[in-house]
Amino acid sequence: MNAWEQVAWIAAEALGHLEDSLVITQLAARDKTADFNAKPNGYSVGSTVDIRTNPVYTADTFSSTINVQGIRSSTRQLSIEHLFDVSVEMTAQEKRMDFEGFSDQVIKPAVYALAEKCDTHVGTKILEAAGLYSSATLFTDAADMALAKKAATFQQLSATGRFCIVNDTLEARLLGATFFNQFQTRGSSGERVFNEAALGRAMGMNFYGALNFPVDAHACGNSVFLTNNTTATKNLVGDILLTVDNSTASKALAAGDRLAIAGVRRPLMVKTTIADTDATVSIELVDPISEIIPDNAAVTVVSSGATYDAMGAIFDDSSIAVAMPMLDAASDKPSFVVSNNGYSVRVTQGYDMSTKKETMSLDLLIGAKSYDPRRITLLGDNQ
Repeated sequence: MNAWEQVAWIAAEALGHLEDSLVITQLAARDKTADFNAKPNGYSVGSTVDIRTNPVYTADTFSSTINVQGIRSSTRQLSIEHLFDVSVEMTAQEKRMDFEGFSDQVIKPAVYALAEKCDTHVGTKILEAAGLYSSATLFTDAADMALAKKAATFQQLSATGRFCIVNDTLEARLLGATFFNQFQTRGSSGERVFNEAALGRAMGMNFYGALNFPVDAHACGNSVFLTNNTTATKNLVGDILLTVDNSTASKALAAGDRLAIAGVRRPLMVKTTIADTDATVSIELVDPISEIIPDNAAVTVVSSGATYDAMGAIFDDSSIAVAMPMLDAASDKPSFVVSNNGYSVRVTQGYDMSTKKETMSLDLLIGAKSYDPRRITLLGDNQ
């Protein structure tokens, strides 16, 4: 009996290789596949569930009455965005292979292509980070890396389980830096820098290289403002508008800019571009305000006026939501669907009478969303 006839075996083999070959998806994923289990199957591109980030509250000093606060979490939608597929035409030679040969020639290459697509897609969600550390000397010395870690700490990342993913350019920069690659500065973890895919641990973070890290260049705006809390209902925790005054003409805000506010630890992200900020009184935000905003505090753009290339990010495995709900098995062809740890793949064999060709298809559904962008700090290299 040849490998071609063992659809269930092929599916199990494919899923194992998929889990092993994912990088960004494995590290960044808070598994939300279970949220799509309201019905057995039938999911497709466009299927959506609501997800909520952790709410943020204000601690008050009690005097005579309590201040009742609502559950002010950020609601986001996680949608199944893609159906990725690899279909291979099967010749008589491939159909006669034993399982080991079939795995090497067909299953593994097909699954690696799917994993690359998944990592590329999930990686784009990193760009939704609320945190940003950018530098003209990004990771060229230990002092700059320490500042990046400080910025990530302000994003309230977990002290354990924190990691840093870098693209190939920043990886090469790190591996060429003595403060990063020398044993005496890294401890025992330094021994593994050159013989494992993982780049080791430094400054309380595990480092990983990812060829599929998203390419993004962002031109930052250059506006400055002051917060305006003269109305008691403005700039409260949970608001999605930042009320400001003292705007300046001929300045701009770009969608995706991060706003630093004096006296506030974490930046806020701008949702809508403002070409000229003259007379601007409010700024639409991507996510709600989560800290107390002081009145008349200076508001500036992180990396004001600069253009930075995204080269990495510091975050943890509760930062990005990923879902791979199961596809339905084909009803009229040999087909098998297998899932594990939130990942799923379907294998289907087919014969097209019009072309007289047999094919094997491996496909999967995937959706991803920045689960809590406050937990992600993007690393930008200023141009």
